[in-house]
Amino acid sequence: MKKFQFLCLAVLCAMFFSSCKDDSGTYAEQLFTNSEKAAAVKACLNSSLDTAVAHLCTSGGFSEYKDGLYMLDFSANRSMMDTLAAHGFGNLSDSLIFHANRMAESCNSVVKTAFEDAIDNLVVYDYDALIKGGDYAITDYFAEMKSNTLKDAMRSQVQIRMNVFGVDNSWNEMANQYYQITNQPVTYDVQGYILEKMLNGILEEMRCEEYMIRNDETHRVSADSLLGL
Repeated sequence: MKKFQFLCLAVLCAMFFSSCKDDSGTYAEQLFTNSEKAAAVKACLNSSLDTAVAHLCTSGGFSEYKDGLYMLDFSANRSMMDTLAAHGFGNLSDSLIFHANRMAESCNSVVKTAFEDAIDNLVVYDYDALIKGGDYAITDYFAEMKSNTLKDAMRSQVQIRMNVFGVDNSWNEMANQYYQITNQPVTYDVQGYILEKMLNGILEEMRCEEYMIRNDETHRVSADSLLGL
């Protein structure tokens, strides 16, 4: 009798754990606590951040990675640059672009500190919606909740580095030369543009890595493994 009871118990346990491995992941999902889901979301964000920083905050990152997709090119000032080039001062635009990208590429620690703090303080009300959401659900939620906070956190250090790398001087030379040619003063938020480009570039690379984490198990660490359910 005891052997029969033990056998029944073993069969029930096997049936239960087998049911937890269904293709939909519904039962398996129920086995995770909120703390485990929180760990998975933050692990995804931190892994994605590490990849993004490795791609962009390095020599040639913003300026060359993916054929210059994330380059700080000041395209909004194209008319001004064309005017300078037409009068033989195209080198001033080239200097600004060069120094701005080198500055952004030097911001490894600035970006990491700001983003890691934002990830640590991210409030999530529905982990399942993020974990079971689209390929970019976690990064998109993070961007929606923290973009302004991130720019504010990076602002002072970026301003210091803009001065160190000669970005401010390059812009002032451009603006002054343009004024001499056209008699038109130029007002432009250079720091605001740089912060926006840096933020957008890092977030876009984080989205790309989140996609890989969800769809390629070789990109997962133990904490975010449930994203593959």
